[in-house]
Amino acid sequence: MTEKSLVQVAEIFLSGGDWNSQKRFYYDPTNKRRFYKVDCVSEKWNTVLEYEGPRHYDNVWKLQRDEERRNYFENKGMTFLRWPFYCQLTEDVARHFFKSTFSKIKYSEAIKLVYGASEENGILSPGFHTTKNTPANFVARGERRFLAELRYLPVSLKHQVVHSLSLYIRDVGDRYLVITESAAMGRLLKLDIDEKYLYPYFTREPPS
Repeated sequence: MTEKSLVQVAEIFLSGGDWNSQKRFYYDPTNKRRFYKVDCVSEKWNTVLEYEGPRHYDNVWKLQRDEERRNYFENKGMTFLRWPFYCQLTEDVARHFFKSTFSKIKYSEAIKLVYGASEENGILSPGFHTTKNTPANFVARGERRFLAELRYLPVSLKHQVVHSLSLYIRDVGDRYLVITESAAMGRLLKLDIDEKYLYPYFTREPPS
């Protein structure tokens, strides 16, 4: 998933929303240089969907601005959603973000567009596969955001993310290239993985 893909996916699930990318919202009427530029917005659907890349977890100033941005849009009465960079478009994730507008037909169209896949097991799993932007790079505030997201997003995604981290650690040999040294991250890695959630594709564990 990329910022561009996110706009396309939003157009599929929330059609007719006149979705825009990189639209500016000026929050200080006295200074035109002060604005929030959003990744994906539909004023018809009254919704902002932001793609959160690695810098949203390893930069304290960006984390602070993220909270200010969220408050700004929610105070305007808009729905504000974040799409973490480790997230992929599984069916559970699609249902989570798009709720009543989800349909199997729309989902099939979306994964074909984004992944060129006809089935869910042909898409990349949520998680960390080959990127060097692993949770080991997260600042404390970014780590707290990450762990909170895993509680909020579908349970299947949590299992998929932890499995991808375990595979990554297995291959590189040094766990602290992959996760931080905090007790909370250590506990996360102890999750008892339910194999029923391991249906997407994991780069470090090719299908047999």
